[in-house]
Amino acid sequence: DIDMLEETYLKIISTKTAVLFSASTKVGAILANKKNNEKDALEFYGKNLGLTFQIADDILDYNSELKLFGKKIGNDFYEGKITLPVILLSQQINNIEKQSLKDIFKKNKRSENDLKFTLDLILKYKIIEQCYRKAEHFINLASSSLSIFPDSKEKRILENLTTFSLERSF
Repeated sequence: DIDMLEETYLKIISTKTAVLFSASTKVGAILANKKNNEKDALEFYGKNLGLTFQIADDILDYNSELKLFGKKIGNDFYEGKITLPVILLSQQINNIEKQSLKDIFKKNKRSENDLKFTLDLILKYKIIEQCYRKAEHFINLASSSLSIFPDSKEKRILENLTTFSLERSF
């Protein structure tokens, strides 16, 4: 349903992608015998890195600019997945556009014309930019959780990974 709330979407990706990232970073902290506050910080870092990564992945599926990199766009669209770009779009389009978008997502099979229509709306309403701003929020949370650690090679790697998760093109 294209009327899915953003909060619902965030809960879904929190229990999928983000939980895997947070478990990975926390396990690393446990194996390294870190203090509890450091374990918690790394778990929080992983969760927010996972949210950023998933939002970036959802952006890639609708970002026609990234055709340059050879990534086929529209996979989630053709599967009928409701992701952040569709959620934000459905909140901003007019009633006629919204009904058309609902009809598209009710279909068993979506066409290239359906994708073009959706991409045109995403461009018109600057949805990609809005998604990047949402992802940047989680990047900032992830980065801030690293502030308890002293400057080190490992910390810089985690900081770079956070930035990469949003800027990637594959």
